[in-house]
Amino acid sequence: MPVGPNDIETARKLFGDEGWGSGDLYGPDQWFADDAVMRDIVNYDGAMRGKDEIRSFWGSFWRNRKYGMAVRVPAEEIYVAENHRGVAVMWMAYSQVVDENDENFGKWRCFEGMSRLEFNDEGKVTLEVDYHHGVQGMCDSWVEHWNARRAMKWDELGAITGA
Repeated sequence: MPVGPNDIETARKLFGDEGWGSGDLYGPDQWFADDAVMRDIVNYDGAMRGKDEIRSFWGSFWRNRKYGMAVRVPAEEIYVAENHRGVAVMWMAYSQVVDENDENFGKWRCFEGMSRLEFNDEGKVTLEVDYHHGVQGMCDSWVEHWNARRAMKWDELGAITGA
């Protein structure tokens, strides 16, 4: 079955304010299949299997790095697979520094990346693989940074990765 409009909308929501950007570890659950597999090539060696393991990893990851759940991951562009039910999502991620002892307290770490998503027949995400290099810069306001990025011409997007 090819990718449909609902799959594209699910991808946007998974990375939006109702999913990874919700500030709630359970936010993304509504779009994942119970047996979903997730891999993050920078932060986790191996595969996370099932919603509980995915939630457990990200909860401890954010707590250990004192990022808190102040994370935003707006989808920038979605590319559709030709011969199967999958998409690639280009995104910009922002995580707020919540450690009061950090010199960047209150600022936002910025980095861009891409995720591969696969869907089952019910439209749930069965696989998410995140590709990125890690933090690329800092900004005072993720909203201002995102709006500046959105105002750029497509061929200039690589020029804005941080402050």
